[in-house]
Amino acid sequence: MCTIYGYINTNEKVKNNKTITEMNGSLKNTNNYYINNNIAMGHSRISLHELLNVTQPYTKTQNNITYSIVFNGELYNRNSIKEKLLDNKNNANNYSDAELILECYIKYNEDCLNIFNGVYSFCIYNDKDNSVFIARDRLGIKPFYYTITNHTFVFSSEIKTLLKHPFVKASISQKEVMEIFSLGPAHSPDSTFFKDVYALQAGHYGIFSDSGFVTKCYWDLKTENNKDDINTVIEKTKFLVSDSLKKQMESNIPVCTMLSGGLDSSILSYLAKEETSLLNTFSIDFRGNKKSFKSNSYQPTEDFEYVNIMKDYLKTKHNAISFSSEDLHYLLKDSMISRDMPGMADIDSSLLAFSKSIKKHGFNIAISGECADEIFGGYPWYYKDKLLNSSTFPWALSENLRENILKKDLCKNYNIREYIKESYDNTINKVVLNSENDFENKFRQINYLTIKWFMTTLVERANSAAKYAGIKIRMPFADYRIFQYIYNIPAKYKLGLLHNNEAIEKYVLRKAFERELPKDIVYRKKSPFPKTYDIAYLDLVKKDIIKIINNPSSPLLSLINKEYVENIISNNGISITENWFGQLMTYPQTLAYLIQINMWLEEYNVSMDI
Repeated sequence: MCTIYGYINTNEKVKNNKTITEMNGSLKNTNNYYINNNIAMGHSRISLHELLNVTQPYTKTQNNITYSIVFNGELYNRNSIKEKLLDNKNNANNYSDAELILECYIKYNEDCLNIFNGVYSFCIYNDKDNSVFIARDRLGIKPFYYTITNHTFVFSSEIKTLLKHPFVKASISQKEVMEIFSLGPAHSPDSTFFKDVYALQAGHYGIFSDSGFVTKCYWDLKTENNKDDINTVIEKTKFLVSDSLKKQMESNIPVCTMLSGGLDSSILSYLAKEETSLLNTFSIDFRGNKKSFKSNSYQPTEDFEYVNIMKDYLKTKHNAISFSSEDLHYLLKDSMISRDMPGMADIDSSLLAFSKSIKKHGFNIAISGECADEIFGGYPWYYKDKLLNSSTFPWALSENLRENILKKDLCKNYNIREYIKESYDNTINKVVLNSENDFENKFRQINYLTIKWFMTTLVERANSAAKYAGIKIRMPFADYRIFQYIYNIPAKYKLGLLHNNEAIEKYVLRKAFERELPKDIVYRKKSPFPKTYDIAYLDLVKKDIIKIINNPSSPLLSLINKEYVENIISNNGISITENWFGQLMTYPQTLAYLIQINMWLEEYNVSMDI
């Protein structure tokens, strides 16, 4: 995985390499940079010993125009791109992804984005126009951040690198406080938790020149009429998932899978086993869970029993990794730093620990089942009436809790409920509806909302954990072809509402692979990413938050209602009737989120313009 970064000021030439050197000083890996006229670009790469990696920034001159690119990500349709671009296919095999993207851009300009199937963010400099062209993949799997200040466009795929530029300051205003406490750990698609630091939205490109900065959406989920019958849908689903996995298994270094025993990871592990003679699989568990775990409607079972079924069924070389509460607690800060923002607390730190362990076992690429639930209908808000019709983010029905924790009258220009509602409406209103059935229309809206918000939050977590640990996490379900096709099949297909009103999560996906997997796996109820239920973890975060709120110099105290937080701690969370972020963030994770906010304010020396 790479980090790209740089800056351009169309009015001034770059005088020396000091600033670009300072930006790459935040990175621990091999760094290269390029300076020409008004542009300075850098590239930092984790060495994974893969072939076809050209040194970046990569520069090419054609028709007296010099183009330079920095690229982060991977293309999964290299062969079709090579055939489209180049007559000599033998030479085409020697082209890296960065070279292919630049060749496509030179030939097709922004239309090149319609050719790519992959995950990417990149920046291309054109010395004739003295401009940069930036882009992010269709589903926004790879990040791209930027800020514009003092006529300078500064960009990076990591916020920490962006902040190394002398023009970029770490600060928050009332708006960022709203993002943190109204929406967090999610954030608006074009925003971050830092003032004036923006995210290029998924499926968008941008151009910065002496005329200013413009962005444009080049791809989004499109409402179409899909008249395929259920059998055709199942057949096409099986092909698309299998084809995506096959493309993402291509590597000259070993690839492993993250196996939870759930439907998604089991399908991918099955398909991966078809591509290799020996498959290594990894699972995660937590010490103390067996004693403390309590079954509930969201997580009715633990994973280990189903992991054992799959590893024996596929005959993989399995690695069962377990972590203690102390491990998760210790990595709270590292997981925040990896993300550059407060996140999902131990839900983040557990994946970071998992990724580090995979790295220690000698693997640099892991296949994950991320992004299947969002498109195939794997969450309860897709079929439970109360959640489906909540008219807000159904995974965060916590307005009261959020209002109570935020310091009263801190954000006089904003209201938490209004901010949430506006954010929700701005997304829902983009959905084109084409059905006379109210349920189908509501499902489509929630489907779109989940992809744009909930999935993005989980993908950010996966990307940051993987990069910090020094591995790549590939997500075969995050193929735009899968998303565009499945987005337009009827909701009744996704939920199996064909003969009765009993919803079956991810019905189409289950049916597509029911003959390939054990029955217990195919019809196992969806279970979220595992988290610890060990009471020791709660004790650790309680000690931390008590220490923070009793320290007058803690920056968190400027933002929270101290008395309310003290009250919920004193009654051990009993007074909390809402979960901060659904079942992923209950009482322990809410405390840990506050801890991460305090860590973030201190670590990044965030100033408050409130």
